[in-house]
Amino acid sequence: MKPDFLNDDSSEQLPPGLSGMKRENPFKVPDGYFDSLPGDIMKSIEAVSELDRMSKENPFNVPEGYFDSLPAAIQQRISDEKKDRSSSAGLIFILTRPKYLAAAVLVVLLIFGIKYLTRPVVLPSPKYLTYEEVQNSSCIGDIDESDFVDALELEQNNTSVADEDAGIKQYLLDNNIDISQIENHL
Repeated sequence: MKPDFLNDDSSEQLPPGLSGMKRENPFKVPDGYFDSLPGDIMKSIEAVSELDRMSKENPFNVPEGYFDSLPAAIQQRISDEKKDRSSSAGLIFILTRPKYLAAAVLVVLLIFGIKYLTRPVVLPSPKYLTYEEVQNSSCIGDIDESDFVDALELEQNNTSVADEDAGIKQYLLDNNIDISQIENHL
């Protein structure tokens, strides 16, 4: 008698994908498997008997005094690992706490700012042309006499404006006039 799960009337209860499958064993035994099986088993048994003929001596050896120094070596490794962990534990602690991380970033920025923003600024000294360089220059012919006059007038105007500013400041100081008085008057 067939088991219940192989009855034809149970196919109505199976999902659609399984009900369409063929009802045969999907596993196959190679042809002649059972004919060669006793010979294969005998070969395996003979291989075990060859192991009996091999030397019973252990081919591995332990260095002299290995187990005497083993506990000390293990303790040394453990203490080294603890030192490594303790040095990195502080960094991990800082990185996992936001307020400490913010403080660490602030310290780094402060150090960066002090180091790079307070260094002296070295401006290159102006290079003055020598008389020979000006005389040998091809650009000197392009400059008109009026350009020289304009440059001199501009320079004199700048100094006269500075002189005027100094005169106004001195007048205000001499007459004891405050800026608030000027603002009220305007």
